[in-house]
Amino acid sequence: MQQPTWHINTHQQTWQVVWYAADAEPTGKAHGSAGICLTPEQHVIVVSQNGLDWDVPAGRSEIGESWDATLRREVAEEACASVQSAELLGFCQSQCLTGVEQDLVLVRSFWLAQVQIQPWQPQFEIRQRRMIALAEIWDYLPPSFVPVYRHVLQVALLLRR
Repeated sequence: MQQPTWHINTHQQTWQVVWYAADAEPTGKAHGSAGICLTPEQHVIVVSQNGLDWDVPAGRSEIGESWDATLRREVAEEACASVQSAELLGFCQSQCLTGVEQDLVLVRSFWLAQVQIQPWQPQFEIRQRRMIALAEIWDYLPPSFVPVYRHVLQVALLLRR
């Protein structure tokens, strides 16, 4: 079976993004974790640095940090929420095909996390947080990454059955 693959143009670069199942961590430079974070009310958390561009909580790993630890730290820092449980959905391996980072290979883990919302006290780059209905997520995700997130959400929905 062929792995889902997308070509994404962003910041004047072209990337080939390949999806890997949770039990098949690909090679490449660790580039952190991203979480589809669900509140007890089953809302999804999205965050923004500027109130215009939104995404799910995500960020890079610190030295020696596991994928899971990165998810938990980033959700706490960006969304002011604590991860109660998390399931690894899989990985994206992104290879830069054209542009200044040509040949760079990055790997990011994707998670489905049940979270508890904490008081909003932004301390880092994120300035806004919203809890939205799952059906609204397409209005918030970066357009160039919608095909990837569509697959991530399909995997998440299969896990929830």
